[in-house]
Amino acid sequence: MEEQAAGKRSLALPITLVLLVFSLIGNVFFYSQFLQGKQDTRYRTGQHIIETAVLTKVQYETLLNEANRLLELNELGVVPGTSPGKGDLTATRSTADSAFIAEAYLLKGEKPKVDGINTYFQQIRQSLDELHNLKQPMTEQQVANLNKIRDALNAQYEIIQKFNFDAAETRISTIQLASGIDWLELADQLEASIASQ
Repeated sequence: MEEQAAGKRSLALPITLVLLVFSLIGNVFFYSQFLQGKQDTRYRTGQHIIETAVLTKVQYETLLNEANRLLELNELGVVPGTSPGKGDLTATRSTADSAFIAEAYLLKGEKPKVDGINTYFQQIRQSLDELHNLKQPMTEQQVANLNKIRDALNAQYEIIQKFNFDAAETRISTIQLASGIDWLELADQLEASIASQ
């Protein structure tokens, strides 16, 4: 009888072990899906940060080119309002005005405080447009103001150029941007530079 009892082992233990293994496999699978979803979200966030940095850089290049063009016209003795190629910069309010700095606020979990930044760029565009529309040569004060605008834009442009635009080339670098690595301090420097004007 004892041999028969020993041969008839309970199936409860093997069934429990099989269920436990499947449960662990399922948990690992679902957790890896969760992590992948989280990583995809960070990747998209990183891509958006890169896009805002590129837009900001292009905006600075555009404004600097306009300021330099006006200064060159003045040196040549050409009245800006009579030269071809003048544009209406106030009508082209850029979404890049504060997007880069707003992204930094959002990543920190704070409400973006960007009204002053938007006003700053609006005033620069307005100043450049007024100079574009002059019908007489610029005064010394206007040239001094334009030089001040150009110098401020140059300093801010140097800050945004420090951004790692190559991060877009690899997924890992893009994901790191979503963690704030290597760019939050640039946004803070840019905001401080704008606030000091």
